[in-house]
Amino acid sequence: MKKFLLIFSMIFVHLLAISQTFDDVTTASGIQVLPGMGDLALWIDYNNDGWLDFFGGTENETFLYKNNGDGTFTNVSASSGLTGLMPRTAAVGDFDNDGYDDLLICSFHISVPVTIYRNKNGEGFEEAYSTNNSAHRAIWIDYNTDGLLDFIVSGESGNSYLYLNQGNNNFVNASEQISFTNGTSSVPAAGDFNNDGLPDIYFASANTTKTNRLFMNVAGQSIKDATYTAGVSDFRRSVSVAWGDMDNDGFLEIYYGNISSNRNVLLHNKGNCKFEDVTLAAGVQDAGDARTCTWQDINNDGWCDLFTTNHVNPNKLYINNADGTFTNIANSVNISGPQDGFGVSWGDYDKDGDLDVLIAGHSYGMVLMNNNMNTEFSFLNIKLVGVYDNRSAIGARVTLYCDGQMQIREVNGGRGATGQDALELHFGLGEATKVDSVHIKWPSGALQKVFNINANQFITIEQEGNIPPTRFRLHYPLPDSVYTAPEVEFAWQKSTDPDSPDLPLYLLHIFTSQNDTIIGPLADTIHSVQMANWMSSDTCYWHVQASDGIDITQSWDQFQLQYESGTYISQQVVYQMNGFSVKHYYYAKENSKLHIQLESDNEKSIIGEIIDLNGKVLNQFQITIPKGISQHNISIPNSRNICLIRLQSGIQQLSFKLTSQ
Repeated sequence: MKKFLLIFSMIFVHLLAISQTFDDVTTASGIQVLPGMGDLALWIDYNNDGWLDFFGGTENETFLYKNNGDGTFTNVSASSGLTGLMPRTAAVGDFDNDGYDDLLICSFHISVPVTIYRNKNGEGFEEAYSTNNSAHRAIWIDYNTDGLLDFIVSGESGNSYLYLNQGNNNFVNASEQISFTNGTSSVPAAGDFNNDGLPDIYFASANTTKTNRLFMNVAGQSIKDATYTAGVSDFRRSVSVAWGDMDNDGFLEIYYGNISSNRNVLLHNKGNCKFEDVTLAAGVQDAGDARTCTWQDINNDGWCDLFTTNHVNPNKLYINNADGTFTNIANSVNISGPQDGFGVSWGDYDKDGDLDVLIAGHSYGMVLMNNNMNTEFSFLNIKLVGVYDNRSAIGARVTLYCDGQMQIREVNGGRGATGQDALELHFGLGEATKVDSVHIKWPSGALQKVFNINANQFITIEQEGNIPPTRFRLHYPLPDSVYTAPEVEFAWQKSTDPDSPDLPLYLLHIFTSQNDTIIGPLADTIHSVQMANWMSSDTCYWHVQASDGIDITQSWDQFQLQYESGTYISQQVVYQMNGFSVKHYYYAKENSKLHIQLESDNEKSIIGEIIDLNGKVLNQFQITIPKGISQHNISIPNSRNICLIRLQSGIQQLSFKLTSQ
């Protein structure tokens, strides 16, 4: 009897182990994708029936499969308007905010430009916009958070470009205003690494002569290369990248896959705009043979896991141990293959509460792996619908609070090598039966909260509530200037109220660790302040807040204020010409520098001369100024107390006198 019980127990455990696995259900689901060179498969609910359909392609066919809601799919490619495209990469997003997700597609054909295919209300797709160049990767991003989806392309030329959505099916190549470093190419992915509510961009570069790069989004107006200050450079051959919060601390980590290399890389976000390589300590180095990668909670325990695919090596499913380390269980749950998967897309197509995966790769076309791990943990699946913000909610961040634990997810417009995961956000909840609260930070900065949500359901949250004033920047006093006058002028950009034609009011905040003052409300964006002695502290700072009476938006910048007497001469001026103007200047005797602030209607080259009172040219210089406001430092011969500054661009000439004492 004991022997029988022992054998029965072993069989039961074995059957349980078999049930806790991934199953290839491609054929059983009615999917017939011919084997061939294939890079792409991704989830898209193209007909808005609440069930995930999928799109993809190989060298032999372009396919769109409709989810029948019973575990099977129907091939609707012939009527989709997408046949014959041979897509290399794609991204899903509603660029025209009509409520139906569209497709942004890069083709294998180098003569075919990047093209947007508009979803015709779930009845197929049609070409809506195309660029002037081909590319091997494109992702959606609401770069300027205006509620319209923009996109980034990585071109075959080795350069990357940002296209800004102007509405009415029209985009503008913003490369003149927003320029990525030449040679930055391969694969971009967007994520808010510094928690300022704006999407930043990490580029994984396959060019071993060019480093990977991290670009910080500056108020939705420009970019700042933070690669080296953040500690994220890498000259290995990187081919995929994904953002995810591995330790539930509210800061996104970066994971990228390298090929023909020694290993992949996990960069831990330290929360101070710096990253640390923790790959080996975490145990997620893989084989340096990467195709793609993604973060998702595969076992519903409330911690993001990591899935990677490789060229000739097995896939890895790194389960998060919740202590900074991971354990690869891919082989034991039957997902170590198929190998060579370029396109990987996770989503709960059968609505059973766990994430399933499409894998597209060379030789086998595409497979659907159904998640049957049966962890019995709870989940919550959230679909966000923007109203003022983009309907797909790309760039929105959800923070979920449950049983004393916090989790974050961001709706992503493209990650990995070729595609993206389903737009719906999936949260594992462990053994919890209820979510305390969900906080949605929309790209516009609007904050929305939902409380007391039962676990184990699929919910849709539509945007509601007030939209805060738009983001803006500070002009001056500049942080590297010193002011001595008893009255100093402060200036900043104008903010607007998306909900109202009325302009916001401003609060000017000047503070140290011991003192502070708030001046306002102010209607204008320029205000003169009678300076106080305590403002001469080395730790004096200032910023501005814009208020619409409900919400407050703080200036993206916070400047240090350097106020003292007897050292520097400062002038507040506006010398205006048609093409450019001098907004402000000051002379620093300590380093014999003229600090000058210029504003221009377009990028131009300016030739300058410094002339003494006898007409002798003391110094000549040439500077290139961008469109908008810019700051420049010019050397002044310190032996001269009075001189004339002359600036010229084309036929435009401007002169003013500088007094250095």
